[in-house]
Amino acid sequence: MQVDAAEQRLPDDARWQVALRVAASELFARSEFLPKFLLHICELCLAGRTEEIKEQQIGVRVFHRPPSYNPGDDNIVRNYAVQLRKRLSLYFEGEGQSEPYSIEIPRGAYVPVFRARAANPPAPLPPVTAIPMTAISEDREAGELPAPSKQLVQGPARTVDWRMFVAGLAAGALVLTIAFWIWMPRLAATAQQPVRHPLWSAIFTRDRDTFIVPADAGLGILQNLTEEPASLTSYLNGEYFSSADLKGVDQGSLNDLRTQRYTSMVDLDITSRLSHLPEVVPDHLIVRYARDLRMDDLKSGNAILLGAIHTDPWVSLLQKGLNFQFDCGRRVNDCFIRNTHPARGEVAEYRSDPNSPSHETYALVALLPNLGGTGWILLIEGLNMAGTEAGANILLDDATMRPLIQKFVWKNDSLRSFELLIKTGSLGAEALPAQIIASRFGGSLVKSQP
Repeated sequence: MQVDAAEQRLPDDARWQVALRVAASELFARSEFLPKFLLHICELCLAGRTEEIKEQQIGVRVFHRPPSYNPGDDNIVRNYAVQLRKRLSLYFEGEGQSEPYSIEIPRGAYVPVFRARAANPPAPLPPVTAIPMTAISEDREAGELPAPSKQLVQGPARTVDWRMFVAGLAAGALVLTIAFWIWMPRLAATAQQPVRHPLWSAIFTRDRDTFIVPADAGLGILQNLTEEPASLTSYLNGEYFSSADLKGVDQGSLNDLRTQRYTSMVDLDITSRLSHLPEVVPDHLIVRYARDLRMDDLKSGNAILLGAIHTDPWVSLLQKGLNFQFDCGRRVNDCFIRNTHPARGEVAEYRSDPNSPSHETYALVALLPNLGGTGWILLIEGLNMAGTEAGANILLDDATMRPLIQKFVWKNDSLRSFELLIKTGSLGAEALPAQIIASRFGGSLVKSQP
């Protein structure tokens, strides 16, 4: 195979070396696709093949989409491009300050731009630390440090003005007094801040992305109409949406359900509440629609999955690790929660009862290791929207959760997995006050070996 001359020169190109260092940096190393994405577009750009840097081709070559895939139906390239731009900015503001070139991905395009930076930029200074006097003396004896200049040591004697000295002390005391009264209330307020929540501190971290995933309401509607449950495989490859053929349903409405991204107001409200938690790390928070989530996201990142069970097929990946498992028949309304190992006083099945005055229903809040064993997945899943809302209300209610916090954490401060079964009722589509009726607590996270 003939190799293009530009590609032969690539290893010697300083811009390519910058791209390689960025891809190997800590900001990129934990993601499977971001380094591949960056190096792919940089290689094509530096080889003069910018006409190949298109969203559809990136999806095929980097994200392993089939050649027939339509970016209008699958926006994975756009989602990752947002993260790529963020992390490039963070890299060149921090670890890559001294790089000879910066790399930018202009919005609305994917062709990288290499910008030469100031020649010989100053290297970041190391933190200043105090040096013990004994160490200074030993270094001088060893010839490591120059002796003080005699000219500086032997200066003319100075007359001390004691009045200026006293005035200086008085001025200093005044400044300290003012500073004390200004900063003391702030220090007191800082001291009164609550201790960081162990659950949210584990979910929102600086070393990995956290995905909040609202449910796919359009999928739920389609399943109600077809009375055919969607498997995760048929959901991800689009087969379920393409095969749904309903007589009597307007074709335009059916196409909307197939292609548009609908979710519930309940999920949007929960997403908003979660995003305002004090432990959130904004640069690593990603809201991703269930249809756009990928297996890699659940392997390398933390995730919060929201919604009723029939609108979130991803839960099927996690069922084996749960005691309280969702079970659905051909009809969506036939879903219930199965208690695989009932304890004393518990029953084997928990079903919604739409005929009861309070429309009794259930939800599961569960924390499990992610698919790579390196992070966490938090489920907030109900048998319906009212159940999901009740689960979130319980989880975000500090007074309710505080007695359980000590069960979340081992003595060595490591977090442990848990399941909370929640019972509630609904009036209309709104959840009534809820209660935890059963719980399970598991082990600590075991990180996979590299």
